[in-house]
Amino acid sequence: MVKVGIVGCGGIGRHHAKALAEMGNVRVVAVCDVIRQRADRLAEMAKCRAVTDYRELLDDVDAVWICTEPAVRVELISAIAAAGKHIFCEKPIALNIAEADEIIRIVDAAGVKFMLGYVLRFTEPFRLLRKIFATGELGRLVNCWTRRYMVMDPRKTWHNQQEASGGVALDFGSHDIDWLMWIGGSVKTVFARADRVRYDVHSDEHAQSMLAFAGGGMANCDVSWLDTAGESSIGIIGSEGSIIVDRAGTVRKKMVGEQESQIKIDGAMSVKPDGDFEKVRSESDGEMSIAATETIQEHFVRCIEEDIPPSVTARAGRDVLRTVLAINESARTGKAVNVGTA
Repeated sequence: MVKVGIVGCGGIGRHHAKALAEMGNVRVVAVCDVIRQRADRLAEMAKCRAVTDYRELLDDVDAVWICTEPAVRVELISAIAAAGKHIFCEKPIALNIAEADEIIRIVDAAGVKFMLGYVLRFTEPFRLLRKIFATGELGRLVNCWTRRYMVMDPRKTWHNQQEASGGVALDFGSHDIDWLMWIGGSVKTVFARADRVRYDVHSDEHAQSMLAFAGGGMANCDVSWLDTAGESSIGIIGSEGSIIVDRAGTVRKKMVGEQESQIKIDGAMSVKPDGDFEKVRSESDGEMSIAATETIQEHFVRCIEEDIPPSVTARAGRDVLRTVLAINESARTGKAVNVGTA
């Protein structure tokens, strides 16, 4: 039985608590939030104790889920790793490269497991598209993309401070950048635009970027918090075929010289502001049926139990951060930005 503590009892903390509570090999023993009422509410749901100081739960757990805003990550990770506890951390890893490097140094020195919450790798149909592309069936990468809009008003939270959230490109869109880099590898150059539309919004709420991969191929990422349109689609175009998912979750595959086919799958394209995914199902006849497998929570717990490395490491999180910072710089300056390797 893996004993878990959760630090941060907002929407994403509740989401993880619910998922962990459904696992037979996990027990949530304590939750923490600086706002006592919020901790008490989640503790009641998770049937565990509530604290307002995260240090009070460290003696009782094997792992800690960090579900706080990114500004406080270094302090939390330093103390938790020093206590020898494994760490699941919500994205992004940090707000700047210096903090990301410090986190990598801390977890490496402590020898604890560390994983970032880039959930698209564990969510259908994103996982399916990566699996098909990885077989080589689609040929070399030509283009891949994500377009996802999540209605949210940043003015109600700390997200409205660009320096605290990184805007929509980092807070929300880093999920997409992680997935696109999972397909295409490291990014060489980016060109981006961002906009702030609503009155009294002080962080980017719509961002679009084009990425050129170091190994060839390109990507597009379009993310938004605006409520003026609902849209979502993802896809991969290769030299031998393509696979595209529309907002209804219908997966269409077309190979060179063949008829288009559809894959029936439980999809997750619509996104709710609490961080959860709204499941939709395509009812079209399909050439195959893909069953959901390991969740991101199940994966990290298995990494602890079997002593294996997590799939989304701190260094992968640093690479995503470096790319998104280049996107924000390009949006600010209006110029293409080389991502670099430092």
